[in-house]
Amino acid sequence: MEFINLITNQIIVPFLFVFWLWNSSHKSRINWLIQLLSAGALVASALIIGAQSWTSIYTGGFLLVFFMVATIKSFRFLPKNWIPFYFGENWSKKILTGTQMFIGLIFLPLSIYGLTGYSFSGDSVSLRFPMQDGVYYVAHGGSNPLINYHNVHHEQTYAMDISELNVFGVRAAGLYPNQLDRYKIFGEKVYSPCTGTIQKAVSHLPDNPPPERDSGNPKGNHVQIKCKGVQLYLAHLKKGSVSADSGNVVHKGALLGEIGNSGNTSEPHLHIHAVRDGKGIPITFNGRFLARNSLVWR
Repeated sequence: MEFINLITNQIIVPFLFVFWLWNSSHKSRINWLIQLLSAGALVASALIIGAQSWTSIYTGGFLLVFFMVATIKSFRFLPKNWIPFYFGENWSKKILTGTQMFIGLIFLPLSIYGLTGYSFSGDSVSLRFPMQDGVYYVAHGGSNPLINYHNVHHEQTYAMDISELNVFGVRAAGLYPNQLDRYKIFGEKVYSPCTGTIQKAVSHLPDNPPPERDSGNPKGNHVQIKCKGVQLYLAHLKKGSVSADSGNVVHKGALLGEIGNSGNTSEPHLHIHAVRDGKGIPITFNGRFLARNSLVWR
């Protein structure tokens, strides 16, 4: 059911509205603007709020290009008059116009709010990206709960869940496979983002086949590092892969372990967050603050 909702919200409905924009004629510019805003709001929602790693980043890219082309085409055939506003000659056209207005009023503010989560205010900690040799995708991240469900937790306000994309621009071979090795990121090496002291290292917990979770051990196998004035957590690592020991000094770029699926997680990914004085701190990688649908090439 979740995947059906994703397909509907990120592909079917936005493409239908963009095709409608492409294929429509308008009696006034205000009617065109309303239709443009409704289609644009759905496209923005899919690209800003939607989880592109499920439906492929290439699909999202094609949707954006299609919207831009449809906008240019429809603009070329605009009437000269801005008014009057035509609600429709019959009930079916009135319903279509009303739907456009409703979609715009709902999804445009949502998309704008989602976009505000792509920035932060206050102090941050600058780290080295903890993986290499791949295309990495932020599934959850940002500064508001619409694009980062961790945001409602005080210590995890700016936490990130990071996946890896395969050649098809998706995170796994299949929709939601229960074989761990079908997730591109499973088994990927994790490197220390900073130089610091290992506060805690756990490596004995099992990797769960999706969608099973270990709610009793939320972080699963993980490493906690004290560095740059923060406590840094890297969680959901692979059983037996953690190479660090508590009390040891670890240097930036040193191998910490591998990506697994231990703890309270539905599929393999790296969870990372930083805490200072009991409060979540924004993380930047090479000056970038990553939010949902951000990509990192390594």
